[in-house]
Amino acid sequence: MYQEERLLKILEYLKQHQSMSVAEICTEFEISKDTARRDIVRLVQEGVVIRTHGGVSLPQLKKEILSYQDRLIDEAEPKRNIGMLGAQLIQDHETIILDVSTTVQFVAEQIKAQHLTVITHSIDNVGILSDREDMQIYLLGGYLNVKNRSLFGPSILDKLSQIRADKAFIGAVAIGSDGIYYSYEEDARVKQEIARRSDQVIVVVDHTKFTSKSFYRLDFDHVDILITNQPVPNPLKEILSQNNITVITYQEDEHGIDYND
Repeated sequence: MYQEERLLKILEYLKQHQSMSVAEICTEFEISKDTARRDIVRLVQEGVVIRTHGGVSLPQLKKEILSYQDRLIDEAEPKRNIGMLGAQLIQDHETIILDVSTTVQFVAEQIKAQHLTVITHSIDNVGILSDREDMQIYLLGGYLNVKNRSLFGPSILDKLSQIRADKAFIGAVAIGSDGIYYSYEEDARVKQEIARRSDQVIVVVDHTKFTSKSFYRLDFDHVDILITNQPVPNPLKEILSQNNITVITYQEDEHGIDYND
């Protein structure tokens, strides 16, 4: 079982029992104490649990990891606008990779280009595009993560290593001064392999990601274009420019689109 799946199951256990010891984590998932402690560290860093003597418990004011459906609703209109701009970059007959991301899902919904090959490990992207007879859709196989509505596991990386794409659209949990960040190591590794296998990498994020923080980094040198819905803070804008990343901003109060090269 991958760490991401264990963390979700630990949270489910805590909802029912309020606390869980290291010994219970080891027994429940058949893992070592060191692995259990690493899981605890991750959950504490996420702010969803508090450390107790010998284990973890839910804080009095619970802050849970948002589900995929919750994130889809959050900032839905800005994400739809970002998705529209992303979809406009896709040309007929291209091969594209669509990441698991609520903002990338809005890209999928608004694709006008025809005769595409689409590669994804998102079951929602497949559902959105399944009625497009002019598309070839390749679903990367693996274990199902019900909460994130995605497939995961080593087979994802194996399949990606055999693929070459014209463009890739990826999301992010946070954007810092030194790169793009994700909550889970496995997710960051998939993003990195997607970037390696694509001629052009397009990051689609709403403005809230500029003030968020997370743990696993993807270097800026993997990124070609960033699409967002509000002006990028000046210090970060300068860093993106130094890394030759084109920033495209959707701004309704002007002429709709602002290109910052």
